[in-house]
Amino acid sequence: MKKLLSIFFTISLLTLIISCGSQQEKEIVILHTNDMHAKINNMDKLSAYKKEIEKKYDEVILVSAGDIFSGNPVVDVYKEKGYPMIDLMNKTGYQMSTLGNHEFDYGQKALKKRINDADFPFICANIDTKNSILEPFKPYKVIKTDGISLFFLGLIETWNEGLPSTHPEKVKELTFKNPLDAVENYIPEAKKHSLFIGLTHLGYKTDKHLIEKYPQLDLVIGGHSHTLVKKPEKYKETLLTQAGDDLNYVGKVVISVKNKKITGLNAEIVDLENFNKRDEKITALIKKYNNNKSLNKVIGQATSPIKGKKELGALFTDAQCDVHNLDFSFQNNGGIRISEIPKGEIRVKTIYELDPFGNELIKIKMKPLEIKSLIRYGYEERSKSGLRIGGGTYTLYLDKNDNLQKIEICDEEGNTLHPDSTYTVGLNSYITSSYDFKHRDEGESLYVTTAENIIKYIKEQKTIDYTGEKRTFFKNLK
Repeated sequence: MKKLLSIFFTISLLTLIISCGSQQEKEIVILHTNDMHAKINNMDKLSAYKKEIEKKYDEVILVSAGDIFSGNPVVDVYKEKGYPMIDLMNKTGYQMSTLGNHEFDYGQKALKKRINDADFPFICANIDTKNSILEPFKPYKVIKTDGISLFFLGLIETWNEGLPSTHPEKVKELTFKNPLDAVENYIPEAKKHSLFIGLTHLGYKTDKHLIEKYPQLDLVIGGHSHTLVKKPEKYKETLLTQAGDDLNYVGKVVISVKNKKITGLNAEIVDLENFNKRDEKITALIKKYNNNKSLNKVIGQATSPIKGKKELGALFTDAQCDVHNLDFSFQNNGGIRISEIPKGEIRVKTIYELDPFGNELIKIKMKPLEIKSLIRYGYEERSKSGLRIGGGTYTLYLDKNDNLQKIEICDEEGNTLHPDSTYTVGLNSYITSSYDFKHRDEGESLYVTTAENIIKYIKEQKTIDYTGEKRTFFKNLK
């Protein structure tokens, strides 16, 4: 009997030691994506990867750092805008997302529906919804596991004159606070938890400013700038990471835990393009959503690839001038969302990928000085490469410090504009709503989106070629 009791005691002791050891050492993983922009084709790979590492780690948490919408017509022009993305994120097991600026692109009514469809919360600490149809957003989410608690704080950028970078009409009646100021209110709560995580849609450079101001942050998972941080490292004392865009990559943060205390924090980026496993159920759902006959319809031919902002911008602006008999038209670089239309058949889907935002085409009567004020604002405040022009060309004269000194505009025949003449100019509604330029005429909507306008133009032209197109010139003044 004594021998049996001794054996029993030994086995019990070993079991207790093994059990205590397993409780003391844990590894928790946070998987993160950002700026997916409705790209769904790798979601089955993400789901398969998540399931694979769930076998290796004690817990796996999947989060998004915003901009899940705008960029794929399969999602963007679905009968319930954005629903395919939410459906796939639900089935893949997302546990939260911060708000991105493009979450507002479909309007607040559609966003409210998609939020209600989601099995996960959208968090944001610097938005006030009290005057809008949107329900208040929770500023943070806490996940408790294995004796530790992870505090995720959501933040959205506000660099469009205090608003996120979307059409201003889409965020009417919403109030936004500067994200770098909003964090202060949550420091006391964050201190109660094991790990303080910023789940941000601010951009990589701004994330660094955030860390400089709030060294209490342990980890920042970012979005907005589409930065691929191939080797995530600590900035100051805070681990900073971001996983590119378009669901080509997923970030992986490993949290080491021992005796209910965090002992390590490491991160890497996983290339989904080179990951060969797929979740077959998600694959079937992706195939169903991609099977859209109207989007796959051929509307014309490109005799050569249409590459870059210059050539694609010329397509935008020519479509506006030609279809509506306008003198000039302009397109902002940020609204050109793909890098190339390949040679060959052009499909409806490609144009909605090029121009996903649903902006209306606006016609404004403008004098040359007013047009120059638009060009100046575009160069000085938005993009040093300048706005894309249709109906003519323009030249920017710069001093040695690249400060704009003079603008010269010419029509298609090379004639400079008469200062007293009035010209009809086409602009998308984002430019008219968010650019600060002189115009006495308020403008009128042509009741067509810029994407629909391009589709009509290509159908009429049948074949298009923009090889080597250049309409904006820069000259240095001596």
